[in-house]
Amino acid sequence: MNNKPITVITIDDHPLIREAIRNLLSGRNDMELVGEGWAGEHFLTLMEQYQPDVVILDLGMPQFAEGQRPERFAALPALVVLNKQFPQTAVIILSQYAMKSIIQEAIEVGVKGYLLKSDNLSLNLTGAIEAVHRGGVYFSQEISQLLFQQTTAGGGHNLLTERQKEIILAIARKPDASYSQIASELYISESTLKGHLYNAFKALHVTNITACIIHCMQQGFIPFVINERGQIEFGVLESQV
Repeated sequence: MNNKPITVITIDDHPLIREAIRNLLSGRNDMELVGEGWAGEHFLTLMEQYQPDVVILDLGMPQFAEGQRPERFAALPALVVLNKQFPQTAVIILSQYAMKSIIQEAIEVGVKGYLLKSDNLSLNLTGAIEAVHRGGVYFSQEISQLLFQQTTAGGGHNLLTERQKEIILAIARKPDASYSQIASELYISESTLKGHLYNAFKALHVTNITACIIHCMQQGFIPFVINERGQIEFGVLESQV
């Protein structure tokens, strides 16, 4: 059994937010806050130093360059770089922005969790860390409502083959399983599974498995349940298709 704590870094320009995160994680044996930053230029520096399991990132931070006026940190483009260099790190956005377009864009660049600063972090943050670390997603109640309030069966259902839908559903049900494990359960090779996913991503105009599953949920052809606090996670799915 792996008893290694989940390593976390947080980058946020609000001292009270960083303090709240520090206090939440300080008393836990299963999570460890290994680094903190408060400006955009700290992001990749801390990632290279700690290579954490999870990063908690603010979207509205400044970025400072020597001899220049501070600029707004381009967080979402930076996440594209992160996904290439540190694919093992799961990203949680902690933001004051609750715009559906921003949330969708964040998912498209690989974000797996999205919480609002107005949320009760003591109820949401550690659950979010656990969920994204095991391969799932975690959205707080307001974010879930924005993403899934108009969930209906859509035309996207017909863009996928039955095999593609079977594979996507299997991954959603077992977010902590590797592609090789999923492929074995479906009696196909891992390369065949990846080929089906590649074609599914092209059909749905998405770039990663998180965005693919969220799209399928929004279209109504992956069944799911929302828990008692209004959040949805991969793996918290109905047992029947």
